[in-house]
Amino acid sequence: MASTSERSYEDMKYFWEKNKRLKRPMSPHLTIYKPQLTSILSVAHRATGIVLSAGMTGMALGVLVLPHDFPHYVDMVKQMNLNPNIIIAAKYTVIFPMLYHLFNGLRHLAWDWATGFKLNTLYMSGYLVVGLSFVFTAAIVHLL
Repeated sequence: MASTSERSYEDMKYFWEKNKRLKRPMSPHLTIYKPQLTSILSVAHRATGIVLSAGMTGMALGVLVLPHDFPHYVDMVKQMNLNPNIIIAAKYTVIFPMLYHLFNGLRHLAWDWATGFKLNTLYMSGYLVVGLSFVFTAAIVHLL
């Protein structure tokens, strides 16, 4: 008589061989879902959090390691005489993730108060977060 573990192993082996023969994916994970605004904003919020954390850590380490102070490096960039479009693009690249993360974080705080969970409210607040992020980014970039 076969032990339970031998039987389980045979069942699992049959299961995986059958799935391989039928060319089924091993684990469909997120690929089986259609991207939605809510899922995209969630991933973007996590990504901006990671990027902002890494950026702040890098800047803090840079302050410790680099031989000069911050104004010295600003002067170096000014002396490069870069195209103004490059400077504007760099400002957008830095400011947009900060503002997106801020506004989406406020959206999450509203959820902590158990408000805004209806589907139409989720989408409206999501579009509002993206819109405010673009508008405020443009305003700040052109004020700096």
